Amino acid sequence: MERPGEGEQLPQQQPWGRLLRLGAEEGEPHVLLRKREWTIGRRKGCDLSFPGNKLVSGDHCKIVVDEKSGQVSLEDTSTNGTVINKLKVVKKQTCPLQTGDVIYLVYRKNEPEHNVAYLYESLSEKQGLTRDSSEANKENVFHVTKDTSGAGQGDGPQVLPSSPATQGCFEEPQPSTSTSDLFPTASTSSVEPTSAGRGPPSSSDGEPHLKLPVLVADQCRDAQASLDVRAAATKPDKMEETLTCIICQDLLHDCVSLQPCMHTFCAACYSGWMERSTLCPTCRCPVERICKNHILNNLVEAYLLQHPDKGRSEEDVRSMAARNKITQDMLQPKVRRAFSDEEGSSEDLLELSDVDSEASDVSQPYIVCRQCPEYRRQAGQPLPCPGPGSEPGAPQAPSEAPSTSTSVTTAQDYVCALQGSHAICTCCFQPMPDRRAERERDPRIAPQQCAVCLQPFCHLYWGCARTGCLGCLAPFCELNLGDRCLDGVLSNNNYESDVLKNYLATRGLTWRNMLTESLVALQRGVFLLSDYRVTGNTVLCYCCGLRSFRELTYQYRQNIPASELPVAVTSRPDCYWGRNCRTQVKAHHAMKFNHICEQTRFKN
Repeated sequence: MERPGEGEQLPQQQPWGRLLRLGAEEGEPHVLLRKREWTIGRRKGCDLSFPGNKLVSGDHCKIVVDEKSGQVSLEDTSTNGTVINKLKVVKKQTCPLQTGDVIYLVYRKNEPEHNVAYLYESLSEKQGLTRDSSEANKENVFHVTKDTSGAGQGDGPQVLPSSPATQGCFEEPQPSTSTSDLFPTASTSSVEPTSAGRGPPSSSDGEPHLKLPVLVADQCRDAQASLDVRAAATKPDKMEETLTCIICQDLLHDCVSLQPCMHTFCAACYSGWMERSTLCPTCRCPVERICKNHILNNLVEAYLLQHPDKGRSEEDVRSMAARNKITQDMLQPKVRRAFSDEEGSSEDLLELSDVDSEASDVSQPYIVCRQCPEYRRQAGQPLPCPGPGSEPGAPQAPSEAPSTSTSVTTAQDYVCALQGSHAICTCCFQPMPDRRAERERDPRIAPQQCAVCLQPFCHLYWGCARTGCLGCLAPFCELNLGDRCLDGVLSNNNYESDVLKNYLATRGLTWRNMLTESLVALQRGVFLLSDYRVTGNTVLCYCCGLRSFRELTYQYRQNIPASELPVAVTSRPDCYWGRNCRTQVKAHHAMKFNHICEQTRFKN
């Protein structure tokens, strides 16, 4: 913690308040508030600075005094808010301060040793308190003695953070402002009324502490209003919470995302973290890759355009740029950690995250599929697996899905090695044994990936369990593309697609018949595909198969003789842009021009 030197303050300025650190060691000096606006934060330029405490925001809050009325208030400028007497004040909110208020810059319910709290005392001239007298009588503002005539000066002060008299003032709905009736009858001790002649003495009698009852009366008068202000705290900015880095507790800056968990942090913050841990600070998942998150960076930039006051200082930006060691998408570097992943500040960072405690368990289990020994033992089933899709206790493939090839038998009796490699099906997101390398040596093993996009799919291995799956992986000639595969099949041109559907319907043909004829033409070299590797026997996923099917469908429609089509279709002029026309998705343009042709205008 850093405080500015006494020499920085003008000698004629008298302190109007002070902050006493709660839990401080004996002899630690208190903070005297001299300036009209006193800033608190992690930034070194703050009047009260905590440069080494990451739980404190760069500009956390400021305490301001109104020179005319003497009213003191705290305005929050932090990310997580400031707690005053167990009531949270969020960013942009202002809360009036009174003597005895406890200000928590950091409040950790389960880890009180991390709390940073101060007790506020008013030393304003209206109360007649000088710096020296406040040092000798700092507890006097927390209690009111029974005798208010001034004889109580010799009584020993009672160290009461919240005395019964003060509590009584907060319980009184409308406390009296008369000096003869300062204290409500709800107080636990009887209070003798003060005569009218015993008003507050003048400043010449040398007893400034006798004005303390007036302070308490002012507190009582404003107590209800203060509580109403604190209770009316608005909800925090949800967008700001979403765009907050859990490490620095500030808006994301040059953020990066971790794969595969996709949690996001400032590049500078994670640069320091990855030097000692290869696990994600939020979920403890092993990090495989680090990537720039351009979408979130754009969102932060747009948010700061609307809220420029929430941006980082230039000094903070330069510091983060110097600490940033992630300059491009890269694999998680192999680092030598100075301590265990479970030690040190990692637990503090985990506490700051919004994840559930169960999700932050450091003992992440490895993937277990239906053919793993662990899965069998947990389910109480014998290790040998039954046939694909008929395994007890496993979800069944839907009835509309094509059956897995019966020629594949090696998957039935396979048992995974302990902590063996697994692949996640792109369709149902369920794990399966990764036997793709083994298939290169033994073709009897069922294919587990698409030959074009190389994404893993489980349908041919044991039957995909996702509801509505039509067979996510199959040879091209066996793919089930569904009854709606002809909708917009010709460049999303519904008119041309309807012409083709009517042509097939009048001849009693289906899309399967058309696919079979097209594959024969492909084999003979009449039709061509953009991916020359694809044949009728190529194992494709649904998406890659549908894309190749659309290419063949266009060539099939192009080869239909004009005599077999309606006159209204063949009499249309060709569009200049042909099959590449971007306006053909509009019904009027599609009906007016033929788009089963090549582009003839502006063609490079």
